[in-house]
Amino acid sequence: MLTLGKLSELIKELEPTHYNSIIIDNAVAVKEFRYCYIRAAVQKVEFRSGSAAVAVDEGLEKQLNAEIFSLGNGDSRTGSVAYIPVDKVLVSQIKAAPKVSGKGFFSNAKKKLSELKNGGRDIDLGSIRLLTDGDRLAKSQPDFAVRAECSLSDCPNCKGTKTVSSLNKDGRPTKVECPECKGTGRVASLSWFSPVVSEKKVSILRCLEGEIENLKASTLEAHKGDDSTLTRMLARINGEDLRQYPADFEPYIDVLHDKAGEGNAIEDVYYRIIPCYTFAYRNVLTSKIHTGAVIDPDGDAEIVLDLESSGSKVVSGVKDRIKGISRFFGNIGKTDSFKDKEDLRRTIRLLIAIAVADGSVSDEEKQALTLSIRDINQLSSAEQEQLLSLLGSTDSSFLTDDDFKFHSRENAEMTIKRMQELSSSDGLVDVRERDIIERLKFTY
Repeated sequence: MLTLGKLSELIKELEPTHYNSIIIDNAVAVKEFRYCYIRAAVQKVEFRSGSAAVAVDEGLEKQLNAEIFSLGNGDSRTGSVAYIPVDKVLVSQIKAAPKVSGKGFFSNAKKKLSELKNGGRDIDLGSIRLLTDGDRLAKSQPDFAVRAECSLSDCPNCKGTKTVSSLNKDGRPTKVECPECKGTGRVASLSWFSPVVSEKKVSILRCLEGEIENLKASTLEAHKGDDSTLTRMLARINGEDLRQYPADFEPYIDVLHDKAGEGNAIEDVYYRIIPCYTFAYRNVLTSKIHTGAVIDPDGDAEIVLDLESSGSKVVSGVKDRIKGISRFFGNIGKTDSFKDKEDLRRTIRLLIAIAVADGSVSDEEKQALTLSIRDINQLSSAEQEQLLSLLGSTDSSFLTDDDFKFHSRENAEMTIKRMQELSSSDGLVDVRERDIIERLKFTY
């Protein structure tokens, strides 16, 4: 913590022309704000599924045997028993081959359909080998055949004879080309997926304790450090399962994922914690009370005086925290459990109570909370409207004892965390907001 003695020394050293006209207000506590500058480059892999049942001629059958079926249940190229890399040309040939009905071919159809998610598969990245470019994933990746869902066999319609019996126009039996396999006698069913690598680069400046009013982002970014080399903190590719977030960065992981997304394969991150402190002082020449700030007192220290006249904010604390709250709503509502739905409703009511506890709710808060609540698919339109009507409250008196009786301790603890974030988003926690938070803490 920055002591008043250290603060006085810094003002004398860094602002000597103002030092003699400043009296630090000892009655107002020096408050700490830990900003975190984050720069990250992440890569994510999604898997787009495809399947086909086709008639195969001798040439295509030879290629299928060479690339898939001759490998049995494993592939020495990947070490995987489930997924086999195949040339994209082969996939193109499969797509272009004559289609067959596929009836009876897809024995694992239910399993395959259960894997589909947002147009792709859930694949264990440790079970396949993706191509790399240096220490990052290559943009271009091979397709992978799902070995358990691939088969090559005689046509079930003609039993491999290439023809079937039919009656000619005179009503006499005759042999005609099998319409199912187009006279090839052989059919194949194939399932595959295509890895799609996407990249995202983000730069973030965030403070979990709330923002310092009117402190410019450019002022803070000047303290991000000269060497911003990225460090690998997460890697889940090619059998590697690395997760090594430094302890002081752990509180900011949600901040990173709010911007860069979750479920990443690679996260390369640079960060720097920038400690800042606010203090109150009197200008002896004008007798006015002002707010000042000390940035990075133990590093490349800087003093900012008269923050009221600085004219800009770092970021909108409320707006950015609502993003995390919205994601939290989604996490609670992932299941169809009645108990989770009840906890979700309690969470929303408590967060609205924090927003209105001091007697007013800003348009920005109201708009952000409204959008978040309307995005909750687990709640009916009527339930959403009932909750949204609470934003018109002038205080938190709508809360009842039931609002504090969570089924899940984890949901309660996460709700407390989000309440604390929202209450401090304006840099000051109102006593009425603190009372609500403490009541939930006492319950659990």
